[in-house]
Amino acid sequence: MTGFSLIIPTYNRDTYLRKTLQSLNELIVPPNVRCEVLVIDNNCQDNTKQVVAEAAHGHRLSIRRVLETRQGLSYARNRGLDEAAEEMIVYLDDDILVSPKWISGCLQVLQEFHVDAVVGPIYPLFEQDPPEHMHGRALYMISSGYSRRGESPILLPESSAHELTGCNFGVTRKMAKSLQGFNLNLGRIGDRLLAGEDWDFGLRLVAAGGRTAYHPDCSIQHVMVTKKMSKDYLRQRAWEAGLTARKMKLGGDSLPASIIGQFGASRKWSKAFLYKLIGHRNAFNLELEAREWFLVGQVVGGSPEYVGQGPCALTSGLSTNARTPRNSELATETR
Repeated sequence: MTGFSLIIPTYNRDTYLRKTLQSLNELIVPPNVRCEVLVIDNNCQDNTKQVVAEAAHGHRLSIRRVLETRQGLSYARNRGLDEAAEEMIVYLDDDILVSPKWISGCLQVLQEFHVDAVVGPIYPLFEQDPPEHMHGRALYMISSGYSRRGESPILLPESSAHELTGCNFGVTRKMAKSLQGFNLNLGRIGDRLLAGEDWDFGLRLVAAGGRTAYHPDCSIQHVMVTKKMSKDYLRQRAWEAGLTARKMKLGGDSLPASIIGQFGASRKWSKAFLYKLIGHRNAFNLELEAREWFLVGQVVGGSPEYVGQGPCALTSGLSTNARTPRNSELATETR
């Protein structure tokens, strides 16, 4: 029977981490299935150590804190992989509530489809009512709408099998090890918002012949903290999304691609400015798109502060199947 290592990287999020660990105490774990929780402390300066110690006392699952001093989400995730003892690796964020049925759903699709990776839906859990600007692109950026794929278990087609959400997916230890973990050039670094390490991992998984399945019971609620809904945060996230795309060469690295990208960004900036003047509700969303396009359109080249020695150099494009979530999909209850 498959065992599970649940890996939770964390950086100064003790309040949210406490609730995440509490939700894991409700997991339904079938008999004879081993399950451990590894909290990867990435140089936390808050009360993370105490929170983990308190959670471990009397918890139904084995919980262990591991200190990773090399700063960065990819370092933390790779450390979790090295420390994991079980055959199935599950990557989770430190600000989520996990469905009690996660393990059973994962076991079902592993048996039915014989896959290498498992994903599930992510539902936003708002700390407060979203502000007026939280719609369209702004909402899509933080709500992971593409993760919600219906009410039935399915085998994902190759065109979308790479769409792994770093806050909620499982992968076999064998496959993760064969891919050498996550790309150290990508992913959050401290308070910086560079991303892409999860889709990079997924693209390499598909290139290696791996397959991905979806199960609706492998769901989480992802806390939409107030900070993430501020315009300043969304502007930074859009900017670094563009930087991520540039590093992953999603816009191409030729001069024509750069010129086209810059032209597109200029058009979006102009339209956003005009919309702002007339008070149009889409002005902020156009600004976010312009920030992304500006960096995507530049000639591809690593920013000095992000240059590292990752295991791969990605040149593939992302799938265009992602969609904006419908209102009916923004329910916050865990199914």
